[in-house]
Amino acid sequence: MLRSFLLITATLILNSAIKSAEPRAFNSLVAVVNGQVITELEIQQATSNTRDLIIRSQPAGEERDKMLKSLRKNALDSLIERELILSEFVKLGGDIKNNIIDRDIKKIIGREPFNGNRDKFIADLRNTGMTMKRFRDMRQKIIAVEMMRSSRAKGISVVTPQKLTETYQKHKDKFREETFARIRTIMIPKATKDPTIKLEDQRKLITEIRTKTINGEDFGKLAKEYSKDSVSDSGGDRGIIGEKSIKLRNDLKTAAFALDSGKVSKVLEDNYAFYLLKAEDKKLGQNKSLNDPIVRDEVNKLALLELRKSAYERWITKLKKTASIRQFDSKGNLITKFQKASSE
Repeated sequence: MLRSFLLITATLILNSAIKSAEPRAFNSLVAVVNGQVITELEIQQATSNTRDLIIRSQPAGEERDKMLKSLRKNALDSLIERELILSEFVKLGGDIKNNIIDRDIKKIIGREPFNGNRDKFIADLRNTGMTMKRFRDMRQKIIAVEMMRSSRAKGISVVTPQKLTETYQKHKDKFREETFARIRTIMIPKATKDPTIKLEDQRKLITEIRTKTINGEDFGKLAKEYSKDSVSDSGGDRGIIGEKSIKLRNDLKTAAFALDSGKVSKVLEDNYAFYLLKAEDKKLGQNKSLNDPIVRDEVNKLALLELRKSAYERWITKLKKTASIRQFDSKGNLITKFQKASSE
């Protein structure tokens, strides 16, 4: 659906100020950057998918509140950066020609779910309550920001030998031969056939099981007693597997190999179950040499990414110093103000 595409695009980069029949609070003023308004609606749109995921997967409490607060702050920071970059684009005399926007929209129509069907694209656009003009304006801003970011990145293309070595040392664990470990699992389903057993009962059960493992009780025996997965009869033993193995789901495999040998994971969960993992007899793969051409190329790419990220952050900091940024609370009261610095 186009709605999903718009929300994803907004979350990653821009999220244009779309007017809609939302409650007034959603349209309340949050910030003004160089005269451009950022509304609560924009933040809600930029965070909606991730916010829903956090609410579904994280129990109510301090940790969930902390995650939601961080999500909102990151979204606002991104929207402020957007306006700073767009201001700089205009100041430098930047202009996105109509034919560039036309080609961009043609590419969007050519991809799923439209597969070249312009009529379907227009119909879905209308269903979102957005006009073609607003969509073109949004894409124009996205292209402008992408161009500005790309121009900053292109200026950094060389990595010094010292930076290459520093990056290799920093990410050394990424460049190993395959690591192996015996992995055990305990799985407790969120829903059961017994209607008297609630979600919180299952959450409490997996937490109690983990406490038992931390206190020294045998993981394998607990798996036989409580686990409901296919390897419970063997004490949750999934055998010795490698980091590249397809015998274990990727998210669980990543969590398992992040553990030190003999350690038990925190409680993990997805939409259907809670999990505990244990890594036994973990054998780290040997480090690959920086002299390996493939390793050297990967390290060079990582180093370039780090250099470009640092340069981007310095650029944004500089833009903030010469910008007018005002932020407001939910009642419209001014809470922070950064006025333009005087010209040097």
